[in-house]
Amino acid sequence: MNAIDVLVFLPLIPAIPVIATWFLPWETWIPRRVPKSIIGPYLIYCSFGIWYFKRDRWFTLGVAAFGVVVSVLAVFDARKAGQLKEASGWPVAEGQVLSTSQGRGLDGRPSVTLSYSYKVRGERHGGIQSFTLADDEAAAQFEEVCSGRALRVRYREDKPDVSVVLREEMP
Repeated sequence: MNAIDVLVFLPLIPAIPVIATWFLPWETWIPRRVPKSIIGPYLIYCSFGIWYFKRDRWFTLGVAAFGVVVSVLAVFDARKAGQLKEASGWPVAEGQVLSTSQGRGLDGRPSVTLSYSYKVRGERHGGIQSFTLADDEAAAQFEEVCSGRALRVRYREDKPDVSVVLREEMP
């Protein structure tokens, strides 16, 4: 092993215990605690390390593809966070929850999706928004509280059909 091999291998060391224990129940903390903006590029680097050490090409491509997907999801999450921050200054309309449903997000965490309607300048609009919650019990409680109730909907003044419901304004 030469110096370049060591330099390529050193950043791969944190992945070794995770790979060795991925099947254990306490390893589910990784996608919940480590941001996608770190996991995605790290997986792409891991694919480089796998390629460098001349491992199976399909495995290398699979890890790289997974890293790219996680990185793209991180970009969408950052974009959504920016939109939610921008939406906090939008005007508010009173709305009504039409339906709720439970599901799972891409990270496996429970989510509740609300379908709602609201009225702006006499015209009715609708929207759908999902909220990720900590566990199944919190999701069931959130769904029960939200079902059929009134809520505050923020909408873009120039495009009233673009709306968002802020989590901090929910029960």
